[in-house]
Amino acid sequence: MIAQRARTMRMPRRKKMAGQSLIEYVVVLMVGVIVLVSGNDPPIQKLASAIHEYYTDYSFAISISSMPNCFISKDVGPVEIGVDKCVDLQNPEWPVDVSFN
Repeated sequence: MIAQRARTMRMPRRKKMAGQSLIEYVVVLMVGVIVLVSGNDPPIQKLASAIHEYYTDYSFAISISSMPNCFISKDVGPVEIGVDKCVDLQNPEWPVDVSFN
């Protein structure tokens, strides 16, 4: 009987604590939202415009980019000549490759 009474006394305390922490989270969240949207130049507007500018530049770059065809090879009799049109400036190499079949 005493154990059962002790169990029923503990349960309401836990529920009150859970309700209190929920209210604290909501208050902190509301303060954060107010800080982000208040003022003449709110930070959330700056974030939104930065994301918009990034996406605009990114979508433009994706729309115009294509993989270049850098390597051309031609068979001339027993000799195969290959030319690399996209020279790597970090590792410059001779762009012409000549191999015998």
